[in-house]
Amino acid sequence: MRLPRLFLLLLLLALPALAQGPSADWRTLETAHFRVHYPAASEAWARRAAERLESIRERVAEEIGFTPPEIVDVLVSDPVADSNGMALPFLGWPRLVLWTSPPGPESVIGHYTEWSEMLLVHEEAHLVHMLRPSRNPWGKLLGKIAPAGPILRGAPRWVAEGYATVVEGRLTGSGRPNGDIRAAMLRRWALAGKLPGYGALSSDSRSWSGMSMAYLAGSAYLEWLEERAGPGSLRSLWARMTARQSRSFDEAFEGVFGDSPADLYDRFRAEITWRAFEAERRLTDAGPLREGEVWQDLSWSTGDPAVSPDGKRLAIVLGSRDVPDRLVVWSTEPDETEKAAKDWEERRGKLLERDPEDVPAVRSAPFARKPLHTLHALSTADGVEPTSPRWMPDGRSILFVRFEPDREGFLHPDLFLWTPESGEVRRITREADVRDPDPGPDGSWAVGVRHRHGASQLVRADLGTGEVTEITPPSIEEVYDRPRVSPDGSRIAFARHRGGVWNLVIRDAVSATAGEETVIAPPVGGATVSAPAWSADGRTVYAVVGDRGFLNVWAFPLDGDPVSAPFPVTRTAGAAFAPASSPDGLFYLSLEPDGLDLRLLNLKILASVASDVPTELAPVVRPPSPATPEPFQPAEVAESRPYGLGRQELLPLIGGGGGSSGGAFELGARGGDVIGRLDWLALGSFSSSGWAEGGALAAAFRGWPVEVGLHLFQAGERPSEQSGDLPAQPGTGLDVDRRGAELSARWNRAWSGGAFQLAGRTLFGEVEPDGGPALDQEIASLSAGLSLFRQHGAWRLTAGLASRHDEGRTDGDGWTRTAGRIRLGLGKDDTRLVLDWRRGTSSGIRRDFDLFQLGGADSSLLPESLLSGRISSPALPLGTLPGTDQETQRAELTVGLLPAPVFFERHRLWSGASSSDEWLSLAGIEWRWTLGPLPIARLPGLDVRLGAARILDDPSPDRNLEDAFRWWVTTVWRP
Repeated sequence: MRLPRLFLLLLLLALPALAQGPSADWRTLETAHFRVHYPAASEAWARRAAERLESIRERVAEEIGFTPPEIVDVLVSDPVADSNGMALPFLGWPRLVLWTSPPGPESVIGHYTEWSEMLLVHEEAHLVHMLRPSRNPWGKLLGKIAPAGPILRGAPRWVAEGYATVVEGRLTGSGRPNGDIRAAMLRRWALAGKLPGYGALSSDSRSWSGMSMAYLAGSAYLEWLEERAGPGSLRSLWARMTARQSRSFDEAFEGVFGDSPADLYDRFRAEITWRAFEAERRLTDAGPLREGEVWQDLSWSTGDPAVSPDGKRLAIVLGSRDVPDRLVVWSTEPDETEKAAKDWEERRGKLLERDPEDVPAVRSAPFARKPLHTLHALSTADGVEPTSPRWMPDGRSILFVRFEPDREGFLHPDLFLWTPESGEVRRITREADVRDPDPGPDGSWAVGVRHRHGASQLVRADLGTGEVTEITPPSIEEVYDRPRVSPDGSRIAFARHRGGVWNLVIRDAVSATAGEETVIAPPVGGATVSAPAWSADGRTVYAVVGDRGFLNVWAFPLDGDPVSAPFPVTRTAGAAFAPASSPDGLFYLSLEPDGLDLRLLNLKILASVASDVPTELAPVVRPPSPATPEPFQPAEVAESRPYGLGRQELLPLIGGGGGSSGGAFELGARGGDVIGRLDWLALGSFSSSGWAEGGALAAAFRGWPVEVGLHLFQAGERPSEQSGDLPAQPGTGLDVDRRGAELSARWNRAWSGGAFQLAGRTLFGEVEPDGGPALDQEIASLSAGLSLFRQHGAWRLTAGLASRHDEGRTDGDGWTRTAGRIRLGLGKDDTRLVLDWRRGTSSGIRRDFDLFQLGGADSSLLPESLLSGRISSPALPLGTLPGTDQETQRAELTVGLLPAPVFFERHRLWSGASSSDEWLSLAGIEWRWTLGPLPIARLPGLDVRLGAARILDDPSPDRNLEDAFRWWVTTVWRP
């Protein structure tokens, strides 16, 4: 057979190990209470974190009042090139996940002394808080069955996230409670009457930043509660929640604070609203606000505006709740808005002509501008959202960033060039990790920021070749943000985080003193500086200054003798972000409860008074700066060791399924390590009515670029014994016992908008038909699958192609099976239609059990080589129709009002030269859920199917299936 040779070629496929997947060079650092696992390239960041983990654990435990005894596995990674972390407080085996990319200054988590410390404090606070066990006997038993403590089970999300945010602020002296953005958002939401109600506090995905309110408003509410009830009251709440006396969260809360959490939250909202209006009153008493005019009333997330060199166009990324971000180009000329104003006046006039007593609506927002050009996610080559647009000096093209996946799906920011007039998009860099680009004046190069393995640096990218070179060395202690090249290309302005402060830095770029820097400290003590933008003449840098909970644009004059002091340009009651200079003034983004609006400010009139509101009005202004906390003391950590196969962990498994034709019960265990390098399953199955029973041991090794699998099995099936669906027919040739081993190799390649998989398998075993001798069997197979995804606005299009070829030998007789599949899906919002077509043919098969077989559910016991001839349909008995050829058609419709998709499918199987015109058809409803292996949670892969259907047509008169009602629920475990 040829296929075993192809299988070996796949197994030996020579590809470099990837940077973050299980095949990477992972290493482990150990402390007394932590095992830190990380890719070798992240050694510096991981070691710095590990050295402080024990000190952070001790301080967090002291703050919360509990010390968990568990050893914590920590995973360091950077899967989406973003700033985040995760705590998994599983009783007995807790986890921490740390993403290394540092946040920028305008992020809600951008106020920190050191990124890794703030991240560790917040996530460790989750563990210490929620690992507290129950003192109730039944609660203790429940914690052994489902590894979750009473706080994790009972506390709302706002409690968990809000409390970790409180601890983050207290122990670091920075974090969200001590930053400007929490204050600005609470103040602006309160002024608009948009603070979330109690029911939306934990989770509100329908509102902009609604999911962040669990952190922001939740932490402020907890601080208010503790101030009201006294120090230690939050500890009392945790003690009541874990007490021997079983209590709900509301009961535990009311016993400490004297009223329900919902009622006290209403009181909190009332006080916060008063403080917000008082802050606004004091602000306006000191001088008029200076916010400019709303140039475009926007909603949801909005990217930084970029003005073309001639000032006549503006590029900006617009976000939406339901569709991907899109990059648009608007004209800044007044012609379009003048025409819209004229049309609006004409409509008002017509209304009054028809009804003189009518009162036409007043205009409350600027006229919406029609984009000159739009770059949708679908318009790009691979369907990824664009971000960070910057005009090229010629004014014809726009440099932008897309986060592109590598072979395993980990994202990397890369540079692209878009020419709006032609629609051409050209990729410049590949896996370069370059973000925040800004082109030089000749258009041949750009400066940018690279965050890689936890280190940050300035880099220069050649826009012709894509070559990236260092401007500054990579640093964990320093973080760079938004570099901007001066109009003459001689200087670079950027924000840099060093020593807990964001400063403005001007760096010489081309002269004999290239590399010399001027650090411009914040103009007000305790303030931060971010988002620099050059004026057109290069004499001034505009930047955002955060001061006491207010964020405003300031001007920093750089030329002149003497150099003038910086001064505020805006004076807002909310926050100003992302300034961009233009001939008409200064564009910037203003904070609103429904997103960010784009404003235009006339620079001829300058703000003369800086914001000055007393800190007593916190949290709607920044609270008084806390005393500098004691630094977390680094401890010496031993040298790292290779990760190897990792520490193997066990989890008991229960599975199987049942349906109209029978059932099976599976019991076993999953073993594996925390990153998923080696996963294995040991399962035994007991069945009724002829379903598969026996045992299997399956394993997958992902320590190489090609995943290798082994599946040992011994299983028997008796389709003739299925519950009344088929008459007992011993000796039909489908009742068999099987045993053997399958070796497999699988290679995946992912990219934005698609994925490709190539797999090879070879099986050696025996098959023993009922009433006959055991027969040797060999099967070799090669399969390939391609999946594609595109989105345009709210519309989503998916397509899949798959093919498979099997070559087998049963008792010396050779045979082949070939099958193909096409799958198309189209969806909008929560409605989706999927069409699925499959066709297979075989030759040389002499025994019934090697034919295509319709019916039955997949089994955890049997390897894929034996399932390749199955047309899985759990509504039908196994072996309902056998044949040398088969065709399947299926349509599936998902509608938001229905609990699960509805489907119609039909099948035909035949043997011989002429195809059958008789179809077996059925319709019903089926819910499917697929979970990939989650080694961090000790979970293997899992497929679940739950449904019911009615048989519409059955071509066989010997069966009593037509108009029969069928049901099923099945699970399949995969390593």
